[in-house]
Amino acid sequence: MGALMARIVSRQSIAVLVDYSGFALQEEDDAQVPVVYPEGRVELGTSFLVSHSMRVDVESAGHTHEALLTVEVWSGEPPIDTSEEWEERSEATITSPTGQLAVWVVAGPQEESIALGHAQATWRIRMYSVGREEVARLTDVEVPQGVERYLAHFWQVG
Repeated sequence: MGALMARIVSRQSIAVLVDYSGFALQEEDDAQVPVVYPEGRVELGTSFLVSHSMRVDVESAGHTHEALLTVEVWSGEPPIDTSEEWEERSEATITSPTGQLAVWVVAGPQEESIALGHAQATWRIRMYSVGREEVARLTDVEVPQGVERYLAHFWQVG
């Protein structure tokens, strides 16, 4: 018999108040983060996900809006998600001394944090996004809610 299939350990849904077309998932203890978001943010249009020390920047397709982020922590590398016609998919690595990640926007950290479950660990993240074309169009005329959606799969790699 082959290796055990990876399974979902936990799932969280977070409303992200995106500003300036992006947000970051960052080690919750920002005193340990060498460059706190949004410092060092890469120019827009460069990449969907950009890895920094203890943070991952996510580029949104809309300037100011509320996006929905679903975070799943897995017991091992999950299969590629085919539940949606994803417009973007990318991977990055993040280290978290506390096992908690904060969601940061330019205005600062949001209230709800992401519980990864293990401190002093390195995680692989596979992020998906959908609703990007629609939110890009809508943010020119309004502040849409829930149009752009993200799915983030985390699994421990170290």
